[in-house]
Amino acid sequence: MSRKSSKQLYNKLLFIDTAILVCAISILVAYFFTSTKNRFLEQNLDYTEMMNESAASYLEDTSDIAEYIHENLYKSKMELNDVLHYMTDEPSDYLRYRLNTYIESKNSEYEGIEKFFLNAYQAYSSLNYIVLYSYERDEVTEYTSGGKRYRRGADEDFKKKLEKGDLTEEESFCYLKEIRDPVTMQVKGCMVLGFKSRRFEIIQQYYSHAELVVYNDAGTLVFDSAGRHDISDIVNAENKGRLENVLEAYVEWVQMGQYHGVSYLEKRRAADIPISIIIMIFMMGAAVFVLGEVFVRFHLQKLAKRLNRILDGMGQVMDGNLKVRIPADENGDELDVISGCFNEMCIKLDEHIKKRYLAEIEQKDAEMAALQSQINPHFLYNTLEAIRMKAICNGDREVGKMLYSMAVTFRAQLKEADVITMAQELHYTKKYMELFEFRYQNQFRFFLECPEEYLQVPVIKFVLQPIIENYFIHGIRMKEQDNFIKIIVEKEEDFRIIVEDNGKGMGEEEIRAKNRELSHDTMKEKSSIGISNVNRRLKAVYGKKYGIYLEERAGGGLRVILSFCPEEPEKEREEEAGLQDEEGNDRGR
Repeated sequence: MSRKSSKQLYNKLLFIDTAILVCAISILVAYFFTSTKNRFLEQNLDYTEMMNESAASYLEDTSDIAEYIHENLYKSKMELNDVLHYMTDEPSDYLRYRLNTYIESKNSEYEGIEKFFLNAYQAYSSLNYIVLYSYERDEVTEYTSGGKRYRRGADEDFKKKLEKGDLTEEESFCYLKEIRDPVTMQVKGCMVLGFKSRRFEIIQQYYSHAELVVYNDAGTLVFDSAGRHDISDIVNAENKGRLENVLEAYVEWVQMGQYHGVSYLEKRRAADIPISIIIMIFMMGAAVFVLGEVFVRFHLQKLAKRLNRILDGMGQVMDGNLKVRIPADENGDELDVISGCFNEMCIKLDEHIKKRYLAEIEQKDAEMAALQSQINPHFLYNTLEAIRMKAICNGDREVGKMLYSMAVTFRAQLKEADVITMAQELHYTKKYMELFEFRYQNQFRFFLECPEEYLQVPVIKFVLQPIIENYFIHGIRMKEQDNFIKIIVEKEEDFRIIVEDNGKGMGEEEIRAKNRELSHDTMKEKSSIGISNVNRRLKAVYGKKYGIYLEERAGGGLRVILSFCPEEPEKEREEEAGLQDEEGNDRGR
């Protein structure tokens, strides 16, 4: 029968531990999966922003290049005059002008517009084409990177594009710069500088998860990496928020002059995780589960073996064998304590049976009955400890934890000195709170904030327990789940312990009345006994200027502030404590 019970306990614990292990690993896998998705989302958003910045940088560079070429043309008198004559003179007159200028200049090489544009091509690899248009002669001349030029009459299509200010062509975008006679300031023509849009494709491929669209003020598309959206929908979007709705994506938008760049990351694939990483996460979860299960089985088998020894020993005692002994020094845990107690019980029981007769047993029972009527706190504490051990042995750890918290609190009241450290006070408070956590499960949270340097500050014991008890009696909102109580230790001129909550709180008038009563130590004994008791103790030990003060907490609830000063001169404390005792004896401090 004992072995059957042990097996049942083994299976029960195995099921519970496996379920806990599965839940923990599932939470861990879900956390890593969510964390990885968020990391990829942040990374892709960063890439989208960087792609937008790169596209804007390229647009800014090309705009600067076009401006620089235009300015340099005006800085060279010979080249500027050459282009003005080229736009206004007949071809024969232009050639005659070039020859005369070359002879007069006595230079080894004529500095004309062809050389100027050839140098520009060589200096800027992003230049795709250069076109001159003469308004007077209605002629278009295209200059190639090889130093050649092609002159033709301007067609209607070219004129319409020029009138709209949109000369964008396939695989390129351009800037139009007017050419004026510096003497008369009359416009003689224009220079069109075209740049390669291939660079946008390179930028988009580098940041592959996001898409890039570039267009000009006229709504003409320069580059579209995806091609899934109508450019008119993008152009007509009034703001970034509407553009995000149209594209169903995270959007970065920039404008550089007449050109607009839109980088967007589609929301449906913004946080995509590579399948290899997903497989790796699940494989790691499976590996942790296998290792955990092996460890759990090994631990439970060892535990079951020890339990079987205890159960077998109990069975032998039931059969009358009081000589049985169980090893009690293997692990130093609760089972060894039980084994040691069992061995001691067998020894004492054997001695008891040998030495006592039935009459003596009855007399002992009478004495025990008399002693029972005089149960003292020490017996209650020891009994609680024994019950806790039994609960833990039976697998009921929650009850064991509750009994331990209660025993720690009870022991502190019995054994600790009147003055303890802040660390001890906070420890007892925490154990006291654990009792309420079992009573009000999932209904409140508890926080402690105490700098490490204040942990050894001396304070009279049990100043926090009555305040916390008062909160659970009067302040907690039983129908709500977001209750919290927070303890903060700080120092300004004096030390302060602040207990704040988001409970029912008190009205302003009621708080003022309570503070007056606390300041003069005139609180009614049936009203907030715990707060009154702590207030009187603080004033008695540290002086009348210390004690408890109440405040309304912003957002609802109450702040209870306990002030004291461990460095207060001993003589002054003793004098004020004596005065406080004389005033408070009749009130039952």
